[in-house]
Amino acid sequence: MKYLQILILFLILLIGTSCKKDKENAPPSVSLMAGIDYTPSNTVVRVGGKLHFGITASGKDANITNLVIKKIMPDGTVKVVLDSGMNTTGFTINETFYQSIEDTANWTFQLMDKNRMFATTALTIYKDPNSSWGGIFEFSKITMGYQDNTTYGQFLIPSTGKVLKADSASLDPSVIDIVTYYFVDDIGPSPTFSSPGEDGGGVLAYYPLISNWAVKNYTKYDISVDSDPVPTDAFDACHNDSLLMLAYDPLWGKKKFKWSNPGDIIPFMTSKGKKGLIKVLNADYDVTGKIEFYLKIQQ
Repeated sequence: MKYLQILILFLILLIGTSCKKDKENAPPSVSLMAGIDYTPSNTVVRVGGKLHFGITASGKDANITNLVIKKIMPDGTVKVVLDSGMNTTGFTINETFYQSIEDTANWTFQLMDKNRMFATTALTIYKDPNSSWGGIFEFSKITMGYQDNTTYGQFLIPSTGKVLKADSASLDPSVIDIVTYYFVDDIGPSPTFSSPGEDGGGVLAYYPLISNWAVKNYTKYDISVDSDPVPTDAFDACHNDSLLMLAYDPLWGKKKFKWSNPGDIIPFMTSKGKKGLIKVLNADYDVTGKIEFYLKIQQ
């Protein structure tokens, strides 16, 4: 009788273990939204043209922890354009990118959840073979002040090279894409390029009036210049938007560029998708000081 009880108990445990093994975690799901606002697969797009993707994702048995968007080229090389960590049950977001010079790219949207399970969707975009390089605006010397400078303004319209002080900039915030300020941290003096759309931080601390602006343009700065600098001779020789298109890496696009020093060449992209380059000429290390730079931006 005792042997029979042990056997029954063993069978119960075996069945329970088997059931647990049979239950597998479900992966997350991801899909792309369709409609006139979104770029469909197999679209032909000119160089610099806008690509607009709507992404819907949901976790099944675990929260989503990562979204990676990458381009797979015909030769198999991979270019990551977004790598975002998170912890959420799901999301719906819109992301805008711009067509580069590759003839064909397989855009891949990959999710990972907390169980390290993946979901992927993809589409293909083709470059318009009739694309040509576009014109640029060039400004050989722009001078902007830091927050306590009363001589030079701190707000820039990059398409015109015009620098404004706070009261003038507030008359039409929609044209302001670049803001400058200065601070010192543990690393050292930091002449800084930012924009009205910087999420908190220095820009609102030094220019609180921005909080009342109806439009706060967000410019992204490529912070990879130390590891992958733009050659000075290439910048000097550039008179169309070819270098501007290639220099900016969206993966490294951040809300501000700190520790700007003479000789730095900084790729940036405005909220309207215009790419540009800033070449720092001189930078003071004082809140009352100024920064001087050469600027090139797409027309």
